[in-house]
Amino acid sequence: HTINRDGPNGIGPNLHGVVGRAVASHTGYSYSSALTAKGGNWDAAHLDQFLESPMKYAPGTRMAFAGVIDAADRKALILYLESQK
Repeated sequence: HTINRDGPNGIGPNLHGVVGRAVASHTGYSYSSALTAKGGNWDAAHLDQFLESPMKYAPGTRMAFAGVIDAADRKALILYLESQK
């Protein structure tokens, strides 16, 4: 992932402005069908669930990341993502 405005996609999509964006919608990134099927928007609640366990949130996702176990760490990460508008 990258976080800079207009930054490129990496192994994952660019995350600048992700909070409030539709799930699996960043232009130019090929999402898994599991994540595309989720629908909705990336709000704090959905990000918290995804970051805790991407594979539980969207079984079949290609996100090869076990998750962030600590709730305080997830909250801090979400606050950081919210600040990147």
